Amino acid sequence: MAVFVKRLTKTDTEKRLAIPTNSLEHFPGFNGRQGAYLKVKDRSHRLWTFRCSVRKTSYPKPVFSSGWLQFTHHYNLRIGDKITLRKQPKRDVSNGVQYKIEVQRKINLFGKDVWAHVL
Repeated sequence: MAVFVKRLTKTDTEKRLAIPTNSLEHFPGFNGRQGAYLKVKDRSHRLWTFRCSVRKTSYPKPVFSSGWLQFTHHYNLRIGDKITLRKQPKRDVSNGVQYKIEVQRKINLFGKDVWAHVL
């Protein structure tokens, strides 16, 4: 089940990933606190830990901060790439990892635009 799908912006690739507010219901560790750490596996089964928090400013949109920039740099993510965060089925949860992340990039293949996995 997809928690959210998002096309990356300049801010997402250079500072933090702003995530849809309605996605918070999928993060059980949050429970109204300022933040929580999420363990996420990518397609190559590498484990990443992202801090999900809500900014204390007048614009309280949730973001992935700590750990996110390392992820973007490791995979050389670009503006326009598409991120999909999925919740893993309970039977697939191991070592506390409850989420999988996929990144796709639009490429032109024989004159047709297609989405290809970055990782």
